[in-house]
Amino acid sequence: MAQRFGKGNVDRVGKLWVLHLKGTSFERGLQHGTLMRYRVRDTINFYRMLPEALALKTYPPGSWKYRAICKLKRKLAIGFTRSRDSDTLEEMRGLAVGLGMKQEHLAEALVLADVLQCFGAAAGSRRKPGPSLPCPGCTSVVRETPDSLLFARNFDFWGAGYWDENPAILFHHPDKGKAFCSIATAGLPTSGITAINEDGLAVAVHQHGSLDYNPRGTPIMEIAHSILRTAGTVEEAIDVASGFRATAGWTILIAGGRTHKAAALEMSAVCQKPRWTQDHILIATNCFQDDELSCRELQPNLGSAISGHARFDRAASLASGPRSGTSRMAGILGDHFDVISGRERSAGCTISGINNLSSVIFSLNDKRFWVSESPAPTSKGGFVGFDLDTELGEGRSSEGRLEGGRPPTVRTTSAQDRYLDAYKEYMGSGDLNRVLMILGECSEIDPAEPTFPLMEGIARAKVGNLRGALSSLDRSLTLENVEPGKAVTLLWKARILDLMDRGEESAIIYGDLSEDQASATLTSKAAALGGKKGFRERDLGNVLMDFANGDVCLM
Repeated sequence: MAQRFGKGNVDRVGKLWVLHLKGTSFERGLQHGTLMRYRVRDTINFYRMLPEALALKTYPPGSWKYRAICKLKRKLAIGFTRSRDSDTLEEMRGLAVGLGMKQEHLAEALVLADVLQCFGAAAGSRRKPGPSLPCPGCTSVVRETPDSLLFARNFDFWGAGYWDENPAILFHHPDKGKAFCSIATAGLPTSGITAINEDGLAVAVHQHGSLDYNPRGTPIMEIAHSILRTAGTVEEAIDVASGFRATAGWTILIAGGRTHKAAALEMSAVCQKPRWTQDHILIATNCFQDDELSCRELQPNLGSAISGHARFDRAASLASGPRSGTSRMAGILGDHFDVISGRERSAGCTISGINNLSSVIFSLNDKRFWVSESPAPTSKGGFVGFDLDTELGEGRSSEGRLEGGRPPTVRTTSAQDRYLDAYKEYMGSGDLNRVLMILGECSEIDPAEPTFPLMEGIARAKVGNLRGALSSLDRSLTLENVEPGKAVTLLWKARILDLMDRGEESAIIYGDLSEDQASATLTSKAAALGGKKGFRERDLGNVLMDFANGDVCLM
């Protein structure tokens, strides 16, 4: 039964919270916060404290790097709450009142992505190791047919077990401006991450690292929110966005059923470049396609760079095939095929990944959409359907369920689910012995997956078991058939040999990797640095394990 507060209400449809929020921006925020007050505090606190949590995995609490990321977070949050007068800010203020929180604390959660972007870019511009960018893995696919415009979207981010704990569909009925629907998590005013407005204009945000950053820029949520409230076509959306300067690197994929058009607006703090549909498809992942933006792009590690391009190529191949329709689009979101290794994988460069926190399919011409009610990875399916016009007309819609295409093997999904447990353990308790036990179970389920022994080797090194680490890395090398993946594993083998005082052996590996023309730039540079300085125990403390990309980030 629906619960009400003021003009707003919340109901449960399957495992999804469905909220209808009405009135001014403040009133809608107040309704949202009051209706969900006792369910979302853990989620908000997780995102609010995530920068410090990541920093504490590698930096001592009193270090200058730890203090710097805390200072930047406060600066961005305070700047957002004090220097702006926007609908986004008013909604956040109402939400803070409804939740019983300080608005500054909620703002810290709202600007999280911008904080990590700016800190990583600042470190990159000084040629120093910076913090990991937030493991992006988002994939968006637009397919155009003569009578339909389909838009499928996987949203990937930190927070499996938090974001997907309370998935929410928020229908906003504002007193002014366009009505819209946001697909997000309850308790956060993140209207622009994945959303559609009354004109059938849908938006999805993708994160990129960029050397061009500006802490005084406009947070991406405010840019996307402004598009939803004021634009009815893709051209109007691009015009709205041109009035802002972002904090760092982003792509906003925009598709409109009214005009049957779509564009990926790639941007940094200094420029914006639209990319339009070609051959009836449009793809966005986490790698810029524009040459000017691409040459200024930052990647936290090789795994992230490879994944972005591999997902782009795989999505383009699937979307350009002869089949189309909503079930086909759902199948793309749940795809486990790695185009680089040429096989189905449980932890490879695949569209379906452990950080899939939200999966949505839009049919824009008739303004229907389906939202996954599964926990992460949400791309597993179980999509619940809605009709936008009916919902915004204060009716209740039922478009039935959508299960998607052919699922992967049980072995693949079981191993992926257990790997997700290892990631959650690492982010939660940080107990590496527990993480190692789960990674061992992953290898038992899917013994052909090289990512599991690679991550096991790194975790073993962090707990001081160097012999075991070397054994795990050798096992990963025998399984890995992708050359860039082998290079990453060899790099780690050289580092472990350094820690074991076997410098002559590590020097050979470093030399081969740094001189190998086929090695990716990130790997060859790291190998060259290892050849000069070696890898020390204190360097191991700066390692942040990146489960989503099967790699690490050196903080």
